[in-house]
Amino acid sequence: MEGDTPRRDEGPSRQTKPVIQITRSELQRLMEEAGRNALTQHERRTGTPIVREIPRRQLFREREMEREQPEAASRRSLEKARKRKDQRLALARGKKRGEIVGQNRNSPFSNKILTEVVDPSFRLPDLPKYDGTKDPQEHIAAFELVMNLYGQSSAINAKLFVTTLTGKVQEWFTSLPSGGIETFDQLIQKFTFHFASKRKQKRSATYLFNIRQKEDESLKSFIGRFNNETLEVQDEIMVSMA
Repeated sequence: MEGDTPRRDEGPSRQTKPVIQITRSELQRLMEEAGRNALTQHERRTGTPIVREIPRRQLFREREMEREQPEAASRRSLEKARKRKDQRLALARGKKRGEIVGQNRNSPFSNKILTEVVDPSFRLPDLPKYDGTKDPQEHIAAFELVMNLYGQSSAINAKLFVTTLTGKVQEWFTSLPSGGIETFDQLIQKFTFHFASKRKQKRSATYLFNIRQKEDESLKSFIGRFNNETLEVQDEIMVSMA
C-alpha cells in the first residue's frame, strides 16, 4: 500500500554467546588458585601472613583423628579390663593365702613358706624317701640332685622336702614349734642336727691297708670291694695321700 513506510532491514539477528564448559576438577583448581591469589594479595596489603591449610590435608587429618579416637578408646577399655582382672586375681590369691594360713596354724613353717604356692603346671618329681635309718646327708644330697633340675624357690623346696619324710621322721617334723622354720636352709639344719646319729662314720685311710683279697675272691671282685671301701674314707685324708 501507498503510504506505508517500508521496514528497514534490522541487520543480522543477535547470536547466542558460546557456553564455556569446564570439568569439576578444573573448577576446583580455579577456585583454589583464586583463593591463593586472594590470600597473597591480603598478605601484601596488610603484611600479616595467614596460615593456610590445604583442604585435602585438613580432611585427611580429620579422618585420621576420627580413626584414632576409637582405637584409643579401645586401648583404654582393654587396660581397664586388665587392671580389674589383676585386682580380682590379687584378691583371690590373698583370700587363698589366708585360707592356707588358717588351715595350717600349727605348721612348723612360717607364713612366708605356707603362702608360697606351687605352679599348677609343675609336676612333682619322684623324690627319695627318708625313714630315719640312713645317713641324713645322703638323703639331702639325693633330694637336691633332683630339685636342682627344676629351679624352684627355697619355700617350695622346703615344702617338697617334707613330703619325703615318712614314719617317725614325719612325726618329728610336725612336733617342731609352730612358725619356726622360715627357710629351706633352716629346715635342713634342724633335720641334719636331729638325725646326726645316723650319719655314717668315715674310716681312716689306714683302714684300706687292712683290706686283703680273699682266697676264693676273684681279682675283679676284690677291686670292686676295695673301691667301695674307699668311699667310706674321709676325703681330706684321701687327698693328702694322693
